[in-house]
This record gives sequence, C-alpha cells and structure tokens, in this order.
Amino acid sequence: MAEYIVSARKYRPLRFSEMVGQEQVATTLKNAIRTGQLAHSFLFCGPRGVGKTTAARILAKTINCENITADFEPCGKCQSCVSFQQNSSFNIHELDAASNNSVDDIRALVDQVRFPPQSGKYKIYIIDEVHMLSQGAFNAFLKTLEEPPAYCKFILATTEKHKILPTILSRCQVFDFKRISIETIVKHLKHICEVEKTDAEDDALHIIAQKADGGMRDALSIFDRISSFGSGKITYTSVLENLNVLDYDYFFKVTDALLTENLPQVLQLLDEILKKGFEGDDFMLGLCEHFRNLLFCKDEQTLKMLEVSGNLKQKYAAQSSLASADFLVNCLNLGNQCDVQYKVSKNKRLTVELGLIKMCYVNAVVDMDVAAKKKPTSEGLVETKAKTVNKQADNGVSVPPLETPKEEKPKITEKTTENAAPSAKDAISTKPSASNKQTATLSKTKKMLTADSIQELENGSSENKTLAEETEEQIEGEVLILNHENILKLWAEYGAKIPEEKKGLKMSFTMFKPLWDETAINRIALKVKSDIQRAQFNEVAQGLKRFFSKRLGVPVEFEIIADKEIVDGTKPYTPKEKLERLIQKNPAIKKMQQQLGLELDYD
Repeated sequence: MAEYIVSARKYRPLRFSEMVGQEQVATTLKNAIRTGQLAHSFLFCGPRGVGKTTAARILAKTINCENITADFEPCGKCQSCVSFQQNSSFNIHELDAASNNSVDDIRALVDQVRFPPQSGKYKIYIIDEVHMLSQGAFNAFLKTLEEPPAYCKFILATTEKHKILPTILSRCQVFDFKRISIETIVKHLKHICEVEKTDAEDDALHIIAQKADGGMRDALSIFDRISSFGSGKITYTSVLENLNVLDYDYFFKVTDALLTENLPQVLQLLDEILKKGFEGDDFMLGLCEHFRNLLFCKDEQTLKMLEVSGNLKQKYAAQSSLASADFLVNCLNLGNQCDVQYKVSKNKRLTVELGLIKMCYVNAVVDMDVAAKKKPTSEGLVETKAKTVNKQADNGVSVPPLETPKEEKPKITEKTTENAAPSAKDAISTKPSASNKQTATLSKTKKMLTADSIQELENGSSENKTLAEETEEQIEGEVLILNHENILKLWAEYGAKIPEEKKGLKMSFTMFKPLWDETAINRIALKVKSDIQRAQFNEVAQGLKRFFSKRLGVPVEFEIIADKEIVDGTKPYTPKEKLERLIQKNPAIKKMQQQLGLELDYD
C-alpha cells in the first residue's frame, strides 16, 4: 500500500505559475530574477497557509537552478532542483525560528555563512516564523543580514509582522501575502477533485472555502477530512455535519417568517436550531451575515461581493426583492446589539429570542415612527394660527379668538404639576383687551386665545411660564369672604397642590405666610429674604392671582416685598462675604484675625 500524502503536501506548488492567489508576488519575484535585481534578504509576511514558505522554496530553487526556463521558472530536472526536492541540498537551508531562537543558534548560522556554496551559485537560508527569535538573536543577526556575502541570500517568513524589529524590516525587501479569495479556493479545489476523480457539490466546496478563512492549507486539510468521511464523495450535507455549520435554509426560513411577522414560527425555528447543538451567538452571527448578503443583492455594484454559490445567489436575489433596505438595516442593527449583549447576559437564550422578537415587528415600529413624523400636531396648527393672529392684531385688524382642535384638547386634573411648561394651545390670558372690555369666562370644553395672550406667548412672558395655569374646574369652589383667616386658608390649599418634586417651593409655602393690610383691601404682600425665594414666588404669582381672585370673588394683586439687603444686592452668602460684613460692623475682628493668623474654613 502506497504511503498516503495529504493534499496540502501533495499539491504544493513547485513553480511560480502554480502559486494560487499570490500572482502579484510571483510576478515581482520573476521580474527580479529576469533583471538580475535580486535583494540579499526578503521578508514574506501574511496569514497562515497562504503560501509564504512555498514561495520562499520556489524562489530558492529558481535562483539556484542550472537550466532556468525561458519564463524564469525552475526546470525541476537539474541536480540542484532534484536535490532540493529530495531534501538533500547543501546550498538551501531551512531553519525553524520557533525552536531555534537563541543567540547560539544564530551564531552557528552566521558561522556557516562564511563558507561559499559547494555547488551552485547561491547559498540560501530560509528562516520560518522569524518573529519567534529572541531580542538577543535579532541583535546577533543584524550585521550579517545587512551585509551578507555576495553568494548568500536570506528569505524570512512570518505571520506576525508587527513583532519584527524595525531594524530587521529596514534591511529586508518586504512582500505582503494576502488572504486567498473564496472563489480562488473553490476553483483550486475543483481542479483537485478532477485530478482525484472526486465528486463534489459546488455548495459543499463553498462552505469549505468559507471555513478556511483565506488559507489554502486549511482548505485542503478540510477537503481531505470531508473526502474521507464521504468515501471520496463530498456533499453539502456531509460538510454541514462535519464542520458543524448551520444550513442556509434555516436563515431563509427565519427571514421569511420575520417578513410575515410570524413570531411563533421564528421561535420554533430557533428552538430547532438550539436542539441541534448550535450556540445562540453563532446563529445570530449567521443570521446577520444572511441579512448582509440580502442587502448586497439590492445593488449590482455590491452583488459581486456576494461570496456564495450560483444556486444560492438566485435564492438570495429572490428573497432580497421581498425585504426592504430599511428592514434589513434595522435587523442588522438589532443583531449587532444582540451579539454585544449575549456575552454578558445570564439568560442567553432569552437574549436571542428578544432580538428575534424585535426583528419580527421592526416593520410596524418603523411605520409608526414614519407616521408620527408625518402627522401634524395640534400644537403646530395652533402655533401657526397664533402667529397669523398676532400679525393681524399688530396691524389693527379685529381678530376672532382661536379654538384648539377638539380631539387634542387636554384634560387637566388636580395632579397637574406646576413645573409643566404650557404649550400654545394651553395659553390662556385673563388680561383686559385694548378696548377695556372684560374677557369672557373660560368654559369647560373650550380655551380661547386672544391677540394679547398670543403676544405674551411669543415674547416668553412670565405668565405663560408660570406653574399653575388653572382650569375653571380646578378653581371652582365656595366663594369666601376676604379676610385674613380665609387668605391663610386659601394659601394652604394652594400650597397643598404643589407636587412633591418641587420641594423648595412647597417648603416656602409652609414657611411663609401672606400679609394682608385692611387699608389696601385688594393687595396681598409676600415678604421674601432672598433672591431664590423671590424667583420661586414670581413663578407662581399669576396662578396665585387667578386662584385667589376666583375664590374670593374680587380681583386680588400680589406684591412681593424684598428685604433692603436684597434690593441693594449686598446680602452676604459666602463665608468671605459674611466675614467682610462683620469686619465692617466691627473693625477689631480684622485685627484679631491678623494677630492670630486665622483663615476661613470653607467646609
């Protein structure tokens, strides 16, 4: 029985023309050989399994070939080529830096460089995984790498370019190897199937190429494994079973159910997937990849980026026509959020289910948002009408009162907070008009806007920013006689309506009592001791006026009286200001502070 050789070794390229997916590197090296402009050291960088070491071997064999071909390829028949293929060449040396990374190993290599080749033109050293060399080994290698003998060439290979010292990079001609595309891998696998007379489905080869992640060596290793499982036949089902890959059909079924908002079917499909042993995050990542492919099918320019087989492209195109771009983008966003939350979630299944529920009804949510943006609000209508009325009023035109739409009329209860900023439709004025006629009383079903009130609204008057724009039903009650006892009673009643959120204002109503002078019957005074208290009562002054006037049956005015210090603006607040005030009253305090070396304690 002949010895079995894995495909990665059996089909390893022996010529530049056989290199798969790295044509730009092969062309550059062949041109360098043709023009005789070979560098003394090369550095091949790139992911694993993309052909770095293979390219190094082909280059070494070619420059030492005794009968190089017209297209600058190794002949494969001369003594140098044959000895290299049989691993018996004395001129081409391979060193694994992962296991030979010490200073002594590099010094031994440097000692060998001194001797010229026994046969052939060059002595070539291929150092694989060169990033594994120690700091000392790199330093010992620097001088030789910079100025080697004319007959010596160095070819370094690494998967981690960032670990190479800049002094090494500057001494080498760097070649960057790219990942091999899925189409290229599939094409190469098909060629091997023809040689090996293996029956393989296109969809199966695409799955193998995707799992290889751009590495030809990994693709060939997977190919061998699947081929052994299927006794020389590679099917889509066998690939799914061996590589633990979820069938594409599940993603198509889930997407169809999401588009029809069939949530039970979506959850049943998820349960079936989880019972097959797949993790929730793997399913969500696959579903997001599916949405991405559907989105790419929307445009011909992105359609070429779809890395699936021809049969699947038709299915993707058909489903893409049913899903809108907004739906796909929103689902991608939800899937990304689910992936982030999945890692920290304690109930991982619930996290995936919640993401699918949001996707299922994403169309309805988007439609509601669009409808909400397009629907005109009553506030906008009233505001537009208010501006027109104000303009006409300024021109002296008689304007009828405006009426808000009935369906938008707010229903205000006693729980209305005093910090609620009134909108245009709630703006109510009880001020007399220019003709000194008394305005009509408010009804329970209508609110009237006059030109004066609209003007105050646009000017941002304090009346429209007050806490209590009370409605008729709120301030209805027994009409009381104007006396000091009833004033205190109404004051406490109004303060009880202030919500708990405005603790400062509520406390002010508890601490301060209104002052009433019988000589000025319609005037109630509020004496404050700070600017803050004055601002608080200014905020509710109009509400208080309307409330007291309604309940007492006579028009009432509120007057806020401030301390002299507040009026002068000299009331001390900070420790420094208080000290200065004390020093003004008693200069001896300043002298005592200086003698004792006292300082203010700001804590």
